[in-house]
Amino acid sequence: MTAQKQNRRALSSYGRLGILLAAIGVLLAVDSTAHLSFLYKLWPLLCTVLGTGFFGIYMQRARRESSYIVVGTYIVGFSFLALYCNFTSWGNLATLWPTFIALLGISMIAGFIFGNRQPGILLSGLLFCSTAVVFYLVFSLNNNLWWSVFILVGSSFFIYDKVRRF
Repeated sequence: MTAQKQNRRALSSYGRLGILLAAIGVLLAVDSTAHLSFLYKLWPLLCTVLGTGFFGIYMQRARRESSYIVVGTYIVGFSFLALYCNFTSWGNLATLWPTFIALLGISMIAGFIFGNRQPGILLSGLLFCSTAVVFYLVFSLNNNLWWSVFILVGSSFFIYDKVRRF
């Protein structure tokens, strides 16, 4: 009897999705009828929900695959970047474009941490992050900072060597 009560009280994923979509619809209706013009800037939060859904899939699976963490991390990171651009200016991407490369590196590092710990994945993630930092330094701050490539790539290989030996 208690199992039936628990099954009736707990919403399925379809029920939760239905409530979420209905709430979004109500918020959009209030926004458009009250002429607030504010909620349209919050669309990246839908990407955040999608990314956290990938985290949920990872947690519920018996055989946890790090690809869910990689994709979820990238989507959540993108949503924060898009939210920032919505409230400032999308023209900021002229200097923030290396963030997309850094998000790929961060996602791969998260996949290494929560996955099967293959050192090649960590090295790839570190190299993507290093590349993003170099692009940011060279193209956004100062063209004379090209030498930072050697420091960051060397540091990445040093960390890779430490992890590989561990």
